[in-house]
Amino acid sequence: MEGTGTGFLIGWKGRNVAMHILTLNAGSSSLKFSLVTTDGERRIAHGQAEWASEPTRYMLSVAGGDTIRVETDWADVDHAIQRVVSDLRRKKIANMAAVVHRVVHGGTRFTQPVVITDEVQAALHELISLAPLHNPCSLEGIAVARETFPNCPHIAVFDTAFHATLAPEAYTYPVPYEWTEKWNLRRFGFHGLSHAYCAARAAEMLNRPLAELRLIVAHLGHGASLAAIQGGQSVDTTMGFTPLEGLMMATRSGTIDPGLVLHIAREHGIPLVEVERVLNEQSGLLGVSGVSADIRQVHQAAVSGNSRAQLAISIYIHRLRQAIGAMAATLGKVDALVFTGGVGEHDAAVRAATCDRLAVLGMELDLNANVGATPDSFVSTPNSQAAIIVVATDEEMMLTREARDVITKSPDLMKSII
Repeated sequence: MEGTGTGFLIGWKGRNVAMHILTLNAGSSSLKFSLVTTDGERRIAHGQAEWASEPTRYMLSVAGGDTIRVETDWADVDHAIQRVVSDLRRKKIANMAAVVHRVVHGGTRFTQPVVITDEVQAALHELISLAPLHNPCSLEGIAVARETFPNCPHIAVFDTAFHATLAPEAYTYPVPYEWTEKWNLRRFGFHGLSHAYCAARAAEMLNRPLAELRLIVAHLGHGASLAAIQGGQSVDTTMGFTPLEGLMMATRSGTIDPGLVLHIAREHGIPLVEVERVLNEQSGLLGVSGVSADIRQVHQAAVSGNSRAQLAISIYIHRLRQAIGAMAATLGKVDALVFTGGVGEHDAAVRAATCDRLAVLGMELDLNANVGATPDSFVSTPNSQAAIIVVATDEEMMLTREARDVITKSPDLMKSII
C-alpha cells in the first residue's frame, strides 16, 4: 500500500509559496479544468469541453477577462487538452508549476496523492477493472498531458483515498473471508474530493475546528453518496466496492437485494453484463419514473400527476433519510448535515422532504431559509441541535490543495519549480 493516510488536507490554508496549478478532470464525454493560483486560492481560468452530443461545446473563462465559447467537431480528451493549452498560452497564463489529475479509483495501493511516474501510470492501468467506466478516461488525460507538459510534475489525486480511513467493520463485506483476501474485496467509497472539501467548508462556516466535528455530507448529484466524517476523517460512506451501492441515483439503482440480481439472471435469462448495464444506466430516477434521469423533470411530472414520477421521488427521499439515519448512528452525534452536489445545492424540495422526519436527530429545517437558498448558507433554525448547511462543492480546489501539499513536502519538486 503506497501511503497509509488519505493525504487530504482538510482545513488547509496554504503555504507561503505561490504557484499556478492546472487541474484536469477527464471523463468519457467531457473534460473539466481549472488554472488556480495557490496565492489566495484564486481561479485564473476555468472551463470545460463536452462532447456527449454533437457538436462539442467548449468554454474557457478567464478571471477578469473574456470568455471563449465555441462549437467544434472534435470529440476526445486529446483535442480538448490541446485546445486548453493553446488558449492558456495565447493568453500568456500557461506557466504551470504542476498538473493535477482526478482519478476515481486508487484501489488499496494509492491511498494518498502521488507524483505520476511511468511506474505509477502502469500501476493505474492495472486498476481499470475496478473502475472500467472512469479510470480509462483519467489515464487518457494523464497520457496526453504528460506528453504536452513533459517537464512539469503530474500528480494523481484519488476519489477513493478519502475513505481509506474506514475501519475494518465498515469496509469488510460479510462474504467468505478467503474471497476478501484473495480478490481484495472491500468497500472503497467515492466522491472523496467533494466530501473532503465540504467538510472543511462546513468547519469554516461553523467557526469550529474540524477535529472536533461530526458531520454527515450528502453529495447529491447524478451520482450520490453520503459520508460520515468524524474529526476530518471518513468513518462510513454509502458507496462500496463500486459506485452502484448505496443511495438511489439518477440512473443507478443503489443498494438492492443481490438475490434479485441472481433471480433475474437465472429465471429470466438476462445476461449478467446486461443486468449490470441496466442497474447502472437505466435504473434509479430514470428507471422508476420512466420520465428522466434529471430530477427537475421528474419533479415536474410528479406535480402534473404522474404516479411513477411521484413514486420515484418518494423512493429517493425514503432511502436518503434511511441512509442519513445510518450515518448518524455510526457517528453517535451529529453537529451538521451538509447538502452538496447539483441536487443538494439547488433542490429545496429534496432538502425539505429529507429533513421533514429528521427531528429525531435534532435537526430542524428553516423552511423560509431553505426556499431559494444559495450556497454557502445555513438553512437550519436557531433551535436546531445540528446545523443544516448548503455548500457548493469544489473538487478542483481540493485537487489544487492536494497538489500543493505534495509539492511542498518534496524538496526535489520544490527545487524544480522555484
